[in-house]
Amino acid sequence: MFNKFSCLSLFLLCFFPAQAFADEKINVEVYVYHLKPPYIVSNHNKLGLYFDFSTYLNTKTDKYHFTTVFVPRKRVETMLVLNKFNGILLGVNPIWFKDKTESKYFWTSKVFQDQDEVVSLPENPIEYSGPNSLHGKVLGGVRGFYYYGIDEQVNKGEIARYDTIGEYELLQMLMLKRVDVGIVSRSTLDYLVKEKNLQDVFYMSKQPHDTYQRRILVPRYQKAIYDEIAPIIKHLPADPKWQLFLAKY
Repeated sequence: MFNKFSCLSLFLLCFFPAQAFADEKINVEVYVYHLKPPYIVSNHNKLGLYFDFSTYLNTKTDKYHFTTVFVPRKRVETMLVLNKFNGILLGVNPIWFKDKTESKYFWTSKVFQDQDEVVSLPENPIEYSGPNSLHGKVLGGVRGFYYYGIDEQVNKGEIARYDTIGEYELLQMLMLKRVDVGIVSRSTLDYLVKEKNLQDVFYMSKQPHDTYQRRILVPRYQKAIYDEIAPIIKHLPADPKWQLFLAKY
């Protein structure tokens, strides 16, 4: 019998189908802790590749709805230790989380390729060939960042290290000659040089400090999420839609 309740159901299906399906999706937070461009251009305005990544991911799955959320690194580690990590962690590498064998967490294939550049001024160029090549130098770093091999020399007193809050501030410190050399992610350096008109201001060592992949960490108890996104990430390099996001930066 086609009663008033059937009419109401039909009305809701006709006018609110998209919302109905959206509500069925499971919300998943995409945690990130790198507060720097191009990954996070503006946390307040939700601009940057990390936010674009969730937008992209939401076009690829009908099961989950992903939202990028910035959290400090220490909070990330606390949530992981307490098994209260209700999401995934974007832009990280197994070595940074003491999981070189990739047995502690699930890891997707790479989302971004990046490297840490050793940057100095052209009038006093520094070629990096290992931590010993920085002996006697004043190094600029970012507070809370670990530079493998170099920090060990800092602890021995072979290298002086002065920290600031971010990589743009580090470059400013270098321009003011308060440090001899700095370590900056290539992706961030390229973005800042273009945005701040800093072409030909810095010298970049032929050898970087480190080369690495930025991947996604998924806790073992979130296997269903991993199984959903792993194939998507695997095909990222060949997807023209993803390449359009990258081209913006």
